[in-house]
Amino acid sequence: MKRMLRVTVMAVALLLAFATLGWAMTPRWSIQPYADHLVVASPSPDIEPAVRNGAAIPREGRYRTRETRIMVDVGDGERLPAVLREPVDAPGNRPACLFIHGSGTSGAEDFGDIANAMASAGIVTLVPAKRGDGYTVLHRDYARFARDYGRALDVLRGTSGVDPSKTGIYAESEGTWIATILASARHDIAFAALTSAPVFKGREQMAMAVSAYADAAGAPEPVVRDTAKLLSLDYAPFGLSYADFDADAHLSALTMPVLVSYGTYDTAMPIEQGARRIMETAHRAGNDNVTVRYFAGNHQMRAGNGLFVPGLPLADGYTQALENWVNGVTIGGAGVGAAGGKSVNSAGGLPGMVADYAGRVDGVAGEEDDTPSGTVAGGRLASSFGEAKGDTSDDAAWKQAEGWATPQVAGAQPSQRFAAPSRTNSGIVGSLGVLVALMALTPLLLAVSAMLGLAVSVIALISRRRHGVIVPVRGKRAALHVRPIAAIADDSASALRRVASARATRDDAPAAGPAAGPLTACARIHALSRAGFPNDSAYGRPSIAGACWMIGMASMTVLVLLYGYLAGVGAAAVFLKPLPSLFGVGWVMLRLMSLALTVLLAWRFEYLWANRDGIVGIRRVVCVLTVVAALAALTCMAFWGLFDLPL
Repeated sequence: MKRMLRVTVMAVALLLAFATLGWAMTPRWSIQPYADHLVVASPSPDIEPAVRNGAAIPREGRYRTRETRIMVDVGDGERLPAVLREPVDAPGNRPACLFIHGSGTSGAEDFGDIANAMASAGIVTLVPAKRGDGYTVLHRDYARFARDYGRALDVLRGTSGVDPSKTGIYAESEGTWIATILASARHDIAFAALTSAPVFKGREQMAMAVSAYADAAGAPEPVVRDTAKLLSLDYAPFGLSYADFDADAHLSALTMPVLVSYGTYDTAMPIEQGARRIMETAHRAGNDNVTVRYFAGNHQMRAGNGLFVPGLPLADGYTQALENWVNGVTIGGAGVGAAGGKSVNSAGGLPGMVADYAGRVDGVAGEEDDTPSGTVAGGRLASSFGEAKGDTSDDAAWKQAEGWATPQVAGAQPSQRFAAPSRTNSGIVGSLGVLVALMALTPLLLAVSAMLGLAVSVIALISRRRHGVIVPVRGKRAALHVRPIAAIADDSASALRRVASARATRDDAPAAGPAAGPLTACARIHALSRAGFPNDSAYGRPSIAGACWMIGMASMTVLVLLYGYLAGVGAAAVFLKPLPSLFGVGWVMLRLMSLALTVLLAWRFEYLWANRDGIVGIRRVVCVLTVVAALAALTCMAFWGLFDLPL
């Protein structure tokens, strides 16, 4: 009874301790649902400039296109391949656009469908490859990439038939951070088309994205909340400094006309919060020429939810809106003068551009563009919506962007699930290195403990062969010590069992006579300790194998299941396979197993403590390592919220 009471008290103390530790490891911020939703002024994503003097802009498919493969000298002896696409037989002084890669693209052949569509609308495009060195999972030098793209921009501005004052940039995802650095460094960028822009600081955006992914996978609310803890940690031991990229430091450089595009299926980006931030920051800088469009597409602006589904077409109307916007900006009817500063002298071209292959001519020969104003290619009506009628809310009444006949915010209705947090400070575990060490500590200590335990077992086996064995007598608080005094023959095992089953004598009784067979033994009765082991100092060694084995196996089992669960949530989020019922039941089971592990540890630790006098040397080291490994495992479980109290 007393033993049960001790185990109960110890288990309760452990549970309270790890619940408190879990609370202390939880940051004082949390991901909140996003509530400040935008309301689009029109469901159509079409863009139409308020063209002056009856001028018409070229539409997609107007020109055939020509591809030329070139090399761009970015300095330091590096030359990067690039693909230049030009409209065939388009008039001079053409607008041009440089493409900036995000994390998912890197080659000169990427963006081919978008770049070719723009070229068919009269816009020269250049897609350089992204330099491979300096870009890894652990390290990304955004400033150096901005310098590389600056060299490529100079090449594009110096291309024959390109108007340098009408040359801008197109950037996707992570590339929009690089685009803002580039815009901060130079003031000759005519326009900036930003697609799937993170906008916020790295940690803030990633905290929102991780929570959104976990929620989309069907993970329970505690898991959604706790996954954001990872974004509060210091990643310094592993690099990952780009997680601290300060997007706010460069966002104010967007003083040129800006097009912000998001896919409404994109859960990784702040599709509403980010658009608001760009419009507000640009407005403070005196720039109201910001157009926002939403498309029924994913992060890559493809018409589908999946990121890894090959062959998905671009979202409907995406390239048409992009081309109309660029042509509207550069034709002079939509505020092209917003880009100021010095022009780069590109007369005669630039030595950085080396044409090494003149490629094929694509597209369909275009006819003279006599499309009436107010329509687009294919006969679809272009919207000319102003403020939403009958709705006087601020969101429904976005004023039209400067110089445009279509609304500032339009397209598919977005619905951002979570808000990017304003701060990401950590709890008492502030380093990813500490967390990784905790996660590695349990298997490492258990491995060392197992090797030492194996050594103890081998030593014990040798000792038994040399000094005999102690056999507990069933039903008696005594044990029979059998010591061999003659060589053991092949049938020694059966002879030993016969000796062990012989009638035990008192310690002061004469020694037992020779047993049948080749084994001669002396038998003595030893009083047992209350734990069931002899008190004799020479032979009183409580067994630790069972206790340590139970603690170690239980700790590793729960940890493996926990990490497998988190990996399953991640896979379900990436491949868009929500399993809310499975993850809900799995989380409850993990919490119950954590509770059971705590009780098991208390039970087995009480046993080891009660017999501590008989556990010495290497055997004590094995016990200490096993208990510490279990405590490390419970600490990891506390970090992931398995001991959270329902407050």
